[in-house]
Amino acid sequence: MTANVIVVVERRLDHPRPRVFRAWTAPEELAQWRGSPGWHVEAETVTSDLTLGGRHHHVKVRDDDPSVRVTTDAVFTEFFDPDVFVAKQRITGDADIDPDTPLELRVEFTAQGKQATLVRIIQGPYAPAVAQYHADGWEAELGRLDAYLAREEAR
Repeated sequence: MTANVIVVVERRLDHPRPRVFRAWTAPEELAQWRGSPGWHVEAETVTSDLTLGGRHHHVKVRDDDPSVRVTTDAVFTEFFDPDVFVAKQRITGDADIDPDTPLELRVEFTAQGKQATLVRIIQGPYAPAVAQYHADGWEAELGRLDAYLAREEAR
């Protein structure tokens, strides 16, 4: 089946845009919230050179079976702090994603007043049969991001 579906997911977070951008891009923060329920990111695997042409790497691990690992390697093709980043990704270990077909991930951060941010994730292409599964995964991860930012703010 041809991968030809682009997933778009967005959520308003009640946190300032620079704070949300940092949670997405700082390796020590990203490792605290990335991963759908039942998955986590191994903190020691996260690296990010936050520049145009910089590389990003992380490994997600299934909580109930650590032998199941999904690796993301990416190169930033756009990087404008705190507005947007775009990365060309190679994902291995996910049966739904052909590691030889790069995905593009675009994450936009739009200020909504002084204390809120609209996060828009645009990613693909996915095969039609799995696009909704991955959209749902992004929805769950944005929930985890919101909870992480709320915990950090409460500290």
